Amino acid sequence: MSKFGLKLLSISFLQIFLWALDETQVKTKVKPYEKHFFSIITQNDSYFNAYIDRYYTAGHGLLYSSKEGDYGFLNKIGFIDGVTSWSLVLNQSIYAPKDRMNPNPRRDSHPYAGYLNLGFLWHHRGENVLENLGIRLGMTGKASLAQEVQDFVHGALGTVILPGWGTQLKNEFIFNLHYDVTYRFPLVDFGAFSLDALPYIEAALGNANIYLRGGAVLRIGHHLKSTFLLQGIAGENGGSNSGRVFEDGIGYYLFVGGYGGYVGRNMFIEGNSFGERRAVLKKWMGGIVAGIAIVSGVMSFSYEALYISKEFRGQDRAHGIGSFVFSWSF
Repeated sequence: MSKFGLKLLSISFLQIFLWALDETQVKTKVKPYEKHFFSIITQNDSYFNAYIDRYYTAGHGLLYSSKEGDYGFLNKIGFIDGVTSWSLVLNQSIYAPKDRMNPNPRRDSHPYAGYLNLGFLWHHRGENVLENLGIRLGMTGKASLAQEVQDFVHGALGTVILPGWGTQLKNEFIFNLHYDVTYRFPLVDFGAFSLDALPYIEAALGNANIYLRGGAVLRIGHHLKSTFLLQGIAGENGGSNSGRVFEDGIGYYLFVGGYGGYVGRNMFIEGNSFGERRAVLKKWMGGIVAGIAIVSGVMSFSYEALYISKEFRGQDRAHGIGSFVFSWSF
């Protein structure tokens, strides 16, 4: 996708976001969904293509969300006046260069890096709008335990142990803020199945990453109003769009969409905040998403494939990630 196309896409979705946000001023009260939610998130490039192991190569997380209700000051922090809930998410992300067998990979390639973090999120939901705000605290470098986890998994599977972890990013404390809002447009309802569109805008600010992007997903299936968007890149949005269910009943859908935007910083490509620069970041990037989800007020499952455009100069090709999410409402 060209830089002009990505700029146009991000501007268009920003306009949609502002319109949708204004529409939410005509509020429809929704009934709080009084179930807790728990999900296990596992992402790996091998879930997309079994023969790659590079760049953002793996991410895993645990997410707990409270039931919706009255949470005092959290009710008022945000732009959407809807029912409130909050979440805790524990996540680890692992990154590696293309040249996996070189103990001293090129400095202008994607570096070895890990990201271990704990996120606190709070959510406001209206009838057709979901707002997520979050704070993430974590560590990169040896303190992220990324090498230990990758070595253990590769050893257990009998695959190659990567020799270049001695060049990984240095230890650095990470503080990042995150915001996203999604609006659901019901398009067609045939009873047995329906069609909707979900445009969204997302932003992050901190020493780990800074970005602003917009996207949209088209879904076709049954009982679509019970959920919003699925999990994106676990290391970026902290599980805030985790496919949480807000109504009982069985639903299922196929989805496809895309996004684009501006990236101001990505520590896991550029390197530590105070240190030698690594790869040169591409400022405009985008991606395509597609997958399937089966949801209910008890147990849910989804698979999502993400195809991400080149993120740094010299990157050989776009990169694919597969994401599985297993969830329970109780």
